[in-house]
Amino acid sequence: MSTSSLQTETSRPLPFPLLVSPSAPLPSAMPNTGSPPRSRPGSAAGAGAGRRCGKVTRVDLLTVVLAATLCSASYSLSIWHNSRGAAEGSVLGLVAGHAVCGDADEELDFEAHHTAENAGLSVSEPSSSARRELRAEGAPAGNIYRVPFPWPVSRAVVWAGNSARGLAVAKAAAAAAERWARVDGDMLRFTDSSAVRAYADVVLRLVAAPVRTALDIGAMHGGSWATEMLSRGVLTVSVAAPWVPSDGALVELALERGVPAMLAAPSRRGLPYPVAAFDMAHCGSCLVPWHLHGERFLMEIDRVLRPGGYWVHSGAPRNGPRERAGVETVAASMCWRKVADQNGVTVWQKPVSHIGCNAGEGAAMSPRFCTGQHREDKRDSDIKPCITPIREGAAPREGTTEKLRHDGETWRGRVARYKAVVTQLGQKGRFRNLLDMNAGLGGFAAALADDPVWVMNVIPATGGDADKLGAIYQRGLIGAYHDWCEPMLTPAMSYDLLHADSLFTLYKHRCDMEGILLEMDRILRPGRSVILRDNIDILAKIKNVISANDRMKWDVQIVDGENGSDDADKILFAAKSSCNDDDPDQEQ
Repeated sequence: MSTSSLQTETSRPLPFPLLVSPSAPLPSAMPNTGSPPRSRPGSAAGAGAGRRCGKVTRVDLLTVVLAATLCSASYSLSIWHNSRGAAEGSVLGLVAGHAVCGDADEELDFEAHHTAENAGLSVSEPSSSARRELRAEGAPAGNIYRVPFPWPVSRAVVWAGNSARGLAVAKAAAAAAERWARVDGDMLRFTDSSAVRAYADVVLRLVAAPVRTALDIGAMHGGSWATEMLSRGVLTVSVAAPWVPSDGALVELALERGVPAMLAAPSRRGLPYPVAAFDMAHCGSCLVPWHLHGERFLMEIDRVLRPGGYWVHSGAPRNGPRERAGVETVAASMCWRKVADQNGVTVWQKPVSHIGCNAGEGAAMSPRFCTGQHREDKRDSDIKPCITPIREGAAPREGTTEKLRHDGETWRGRVARYKAVVTQLGQKGRFRNLLDMNAGLGGFAAALADDPVWVMNVIPATGGDADKLGAIYQRGLIGAYHDWCEPMLTPAMSYDLLHADSLFTLYKHRCDMEGILLEMDRILRPGRSVILRDNIDILAKIKNVISANDRMKWDVQIVDGENGSDDADKILFAAKSSCNDDDPDQEQ
């Protein structure tokens, strides 16, 4: 399709899902509104009734004419709207709990495939085998996926069928007397809110310092710790721990509940976060063998903690005194200071400076300071057995006050345009899990700060932008590094909205456009939405690729941006209307 022949569709109704109250009963019943009140003698209604028995007045005639005019206008508008929006009617009808695909008697396969063998899968030239790999985590035809409960209801209840692995882990925990969730018909209810609340009180009392961002190793109780911290204004990312297979299922539950979560990279790789990202890192009975693997994972925790940040460990060590002794040794070698050890909760504090810290001296196998790049950019590097030095007095090279001010103004205008075109984006409860695939300085997320959503800000692995993720965390937001030529470390159907600004221009010489779109399709929930900003030529190609791909059930429209029709950059809105059909190569 040529640029000249492509016209923006500004007046056509957009195919975005309309999310209303679930069809199944919620934890609390809706209030009964009762019958409409009766008119009383002498009221306006009564006066009108008496006037109808008398002489017709000029006021009555004017009222009739006005009512007829309004009814006619409303009817005409309805016909016009339905004639232009009939194609999207099935998408607009989605409600919470509605089965958007498949057969209710079959279970959905959420099996994760992000292992060391395929984490580096290239899609630069997607072969049929590569497409099968990307498709493996999608929802196979014939299975059911229900629209999740809206936030905050989803804190306490999720559809059991949306995460078969999460359901199995919850049942196993209940069998082992760890009753943090129970099955209630076709729902899974989390019953640990009181206990987790009390536990959070203890942790924050022991930390005794302001906390904005936190990392939860192991996704405690399927995101229960993260949901509690979110209620206290602490933006918390749950991450599956390496070496613990069940953690992937807990991450699925956390995302279903509507809290930030990611799968784990292979154990040899670092966390996809910048240096000094989090105020606190937490491990609540997370079953990580901290004494193994050269204690490298604890050094990785040290790297992502801010100077003066806190490491909280609770629960009995998986391997008893030997593991506890190993943690104590590594903590001392990194100059961590133990600030509390009460009732099974131990808190260490990272130093605010490495001046006077002789890490590693006196023992041949002890960690030492890293040299060179300081391991700040964890996009492609393995964990090194060394401590990342604290840069004394260093300020972020991105994210100056003036840059952030200009970025904020720009994105407030852009998000206002999004909400003007897609009214559901501005309605509370429609979306919860958002992903910005090329986040810049996090302006898109910052513009949504007052909305009940969270945004995972991704800095693509293209070189030159590593500092931007540090600036995003300094704004109190969250994010991760990722190369979009590879599958993202997240389960299938994780996000309600995918947003990307100039991502395909950035990647046009690095890997195939279809491969990125297929990965987007994998991680997008059925019935959910995509917003892409880019040059009109790029968006035209994207629209053609989507139209030619039988598996991508996306309704697509391209509209003008906030700068009007003279701007070459346009906005592509899309909605994934249903689960994908079977891949014809799947059985080969």
